[in-house]
Amino acid sequence: MLLFALLVFTLVAIMGLFLAVDHFKGRPSDRQFAVAHAILAVIGSALVILDALQGDTRVFINIGLAVVIIALGLVLSIRKHKTGVAPKGIVFAHAALAVVCYLILGYFVVVPN
Repeated sequence: MLLFALLVFTLVAIMGLFLAVDHFKGRPSDRQFAVAHAILAVIGSALVILDALQGDTRVFINIGLAVVIIALGLVLSIRKHKTGVAPKGIVFAHAALAVVCYLILGYFVVVPN
């Protein structure tokens, strides 16, 4: 299940990269694309939670990070909706934590229990 979660998060990461590039270049990003990014992130997170429920306690760190990453994503979405601009610091924090979470998950996939 972790391998499938990693595959989903790989797609999420690629989508996030496109969104971040658009943001830092000052281009508007497609709202539906951002929503798809969020939905896939929640699906990937659910797969990790299911793995934890099956007894893999190693992924608790990923679940904790995901809560923070998702919260930052919600803040980004709300700020962008209200002001039209997402703060670059929050974009960077969201992306940096997502990369750390992705690398940890990748390690857990490569090095099984």
